[in-house]
This record gives sequence, C-alpha cells and structure tokens, in this order.
Amino acid sequence: MIKINQLSKHFHLSKGQHIKALDEVSLEIHANEILGLVGESGSGKSTLGKVIAGLHSKTKGSIKYNGELLPDEYSAKDFLRLSKEIQMIFQDPYSSLNPRMTVGEIIGEGLSLRKEAKASVQKKVQDWLLKVGLHPDHASRFPHEFSGGQRQRIGIARALIVEPKFVICDEPISALDVSVQAQVIKLLQKLKNYFGLTLLFIAHDLSMVRHISDRIAVLYLGQIMEIGPADQVFFHAKHPYTQKLNSSNPLPDPKRERESPSIQMDNSEIPSPSEILRGCPFASRCPHVSDLCKNERPELKAIETNHQVACHHLHNETS
Repeated sequence: MIKINQLSKHFHLSKGQHIKALDEVSLEIHANEILGLVGESGSGKSTLGKVIAGLHSKTKGSIKYNGELLPDEYSAKDFLRLSKEIQMIFQDPYSSLNPRMTVGEIIGEGLSLRKEAKASVQKKVQDWLLKVGLHPDHASRFPHEFSGGQRQRIGIARALIVEPKFVICDEPISALDVSVQAQVIKLLQKLKNYFGLTLLFIAHDLSMVRHISDRIAVLYLGQIMEIGPADQVFFHAKHPYTQKLNSSNPLPDPKRERESPSIQMDNSEIPSPSEILRGCPFASRCPHVSDLCKNERPELKAIETNHQVACHHLHNETS
C-alpha cells in the first residue's frame, strides 16, 4: 500500500545548518497490516508520519500510495483528494481539537469541506460518535467539556468519518492515563478490523507496540535500525539499539525469555541530528562499535524471512 524509497527530511537552521529528521528511509507498509514504528524522542517517528500525510514536504526520496507517486508538496486540491485516503490521529488530544468548534463541527469538517449535504453530515457524525463510544448528544458540546480519553475518541472519529484506507496513529495514547490507554488501543483494533484499515502506529514503548502490531520498524536518528515481525523484533532483537529499547521494558510473560541480551550502553550523549555522521548513527553509544561503524553506514540486510537489520557486527549481538 505504502512504498517509501530513500526518504529524507531536513529542517534548515541558521548559518547553513540543518537537522536530518529523516535520513534515506526506505520501507513498505502492507495493506491491512499494523506497522509499529518505535524509537526514542527525536528519532523522526512523527516527522515520518507527517511527511506521509503531506503535513511536511520531503527533502528528497519518494512515497507511493497504491502505486501513485505522492507529490513533494501538497496543494489544496492534493489535500482534499488524498485526505480521503490517508488520515492522521494526533498525539495531543487537547491541542489537536479546535476549542471554538463544537464536537459535531470538528468530526464533520472533512465531509463539509467536500460539500456533503448538512443532514448527511449530521447523521454520519452521530453514527461515528456511537462507533467510538460517545453519545450522539455530545455533538453540540465543546472539546473542553471532555476528558483526554474522550477527546482522543473524538479525534479518531474525525479521522475515520471520511472512510480513509490508511491511518497514521501518532502516539495516540501517550498523553492519556494508563487506565484509558488500553481502552483506546482496543477501540483502534476493533475499528481497524471492522473497516479493513492499514495503520502506521507510532510509539516509544516497544512492549506495547508488540501487542498491537503485525510488524515493527525501529527508528534512530532518522534511520531504520531494524524491521521485522513484531514477536521476532521483540523476543529476538538483533540490533544493539533494539536490544537497548527491549532492556528498558519488563517481559509481559516471565516464563518466556528473550533471546536478545540486555546490553550495557556507552554513556556518550546522543548525537545531534544536525551533526554530519559518516557511519552508523548509533556508533557513539554501541558496545560493539568499531572503526567500520564510525566510517561506513550499515545497510539493512535480511537475516531471516522479513527480518532486516542495519548492523556491521551482527555476530556480536549476543556477546
């Protein structure tokens, strides 16, 4: 469904400097799957989602949606046409909803922009309020009258009412209480299965992403470090960075041990995205670093079916 090839996004700073938020990212997202995208803050996860959605232009590379090459920068017509296919659920349920609009206006805005009849929009808004676990009467109320979890449900309804095929979930539960997170996850899974959606699920918690995703891609400083089936990446992580993310999460099943080791990290600071890195972006923190790592960028290589890793020293991952 989505094919990304050598995608880069640079944000320009003063004095000719720029931040490489995405650095030659290539991956595919298959129809009807959930691809989890994980990494620490600043890894480029949200930027990737926003570039796919057309909210950021790309610096170079290409994105294809169902074989169609997406434009470098979206025009108003592009947004109107492609937002029928691609939608985004945002991280912050508080700032992503216009406080001056009613819930009904927020959810139905995408339909109204397409000149759909007012009565039809109102009916669909009421239907979608029910689908996300809210009451139709809530359409006349304002965002400040709802909890964070309820606001995120409103955001989900707003994204899905236009019947998209591909939905980018940008850390949709990170701003919610733990007790509410599971409810929102279950709602997304239910809607995904019912409507046959394809999801890019962005998060920083690898153990949580493993439960909802078919495959997982691990992003670090704008580069893919590892990608593969969810259980394979979680229980048999091969890249030292993925192992580092794993070691910070408790095992969901104490009887099942991971093959990937808990590794000791170098105390060096994370490189700035504005630095020019010749080799592996993880070299300054990796316990297996060599001169090769510092000078030559590793390519993603298949180690098993559908499991790829970008590391020069895969033979050391268990040492």
